[in-house]
Amino acid sequence: MKVIVYRGGVVTFRVPAHWREEYSDTDGGMFYGDYPDSGTLRLKVSTMTAPKPLQSGSATDVLQVVADGLKNHGVKVTTKGRKDGNAVLKYEEAAVEQDMRLTICYWVVANPLPPRHARVATFSYTILAERRNKRQIQRELEMLEAEIEAATFSPDRGVVAG
Repeated sequence: MKVIVYRGGVVTFRVPAHWREEYSDTDGGMFYGDYPDSGTLRLKVSTMTAPKPLQSGSATDVLQVVADGLKNHGVKVTTKGRKDGNAVLKYEEAAVEQDMRLTICYWVVANPLPPRHARVATFSYTILAERRNKRQIQRELEMLEAEIEAATFSPDRGVVAG
């Protein structure tokens, strides 16, 4: 495994050592194996101002709006708090791109930055829909979930270029 220090340490997490990395100022980070039909992990991070003061335990509140919107569209979501005060919203959706059926697995991590800000890191893993239940994909999803659960966040609000 190799450590990814995203945007100067705003988020730090691990991916398999052989995965390639690509970065864009507009699209965030992309991580993938350099082989046919590899899944692709993407990461985008945004910082927002809260309408009311946040507490360190407000992470699930930050995700509630997203969760409610998804549930209203029939999407099954799970939300859980993390030991570090952050929270994770998890869901899947189907997509079609260039006539290929895809499954996109999402982990949205809320990181409160009291008193008035929150950082939201959206990890998505895109795979061919026909491969969703393959053993290799199951192992990759388990590994990604564990690594995202262990991701750490900078306590500073500012984004460091990098």
